[in-house]
Amino acid sequence: MARAPALILVHVVWSTWRRRKLLPRSLDERLCAIFGAKAKELGCSLLAAGCASDHVHVVVRLAANVPLSELVRRLKGASSHELRHDGTMGRAFAWQVRYWAGSLSPNDLDRVVPYVLYQRERHDPTHPAERWATEPE
Repeated sequence: MARAPALILVHVVWSTWRRRKLLPRSLDERLCAIFGAKAKELGCSLLAAGCASDHVHVVVRLAANVPLSELVRRLKGASSHELRHDGTMGRAFAWQVRYWAGSLSPNDLDRVVPYVLYQRERHDPTHPAERWATEPE
């Protein structure tokens, strides 16, 4: 019997351990490449990825036979393993255990993909959305 096609789109966010600002802009391309390769290995598709200094966002098309928790575990595991073991990051580098995920409609992609791709700009301390965190009380 042929398998019915599935379109499962998910926006996932996770942070560095204790939200430490450990992700310089110079790592963005490499992290996104790691996420894309690992997603492909699992039969999923990375549609977009964006990094900030203390968290990442990804938009994926999830394969029907891959649990979301397994995909996230593998994305986090592959990236932290590679960054720790090649000397890019200290051995103490880690992601937080938890993550946030939300399902998407194909109609949401036009809005969510740019949001994900421009995380650095959105979390720049000079951006209006981030000023609350830097202004004195």
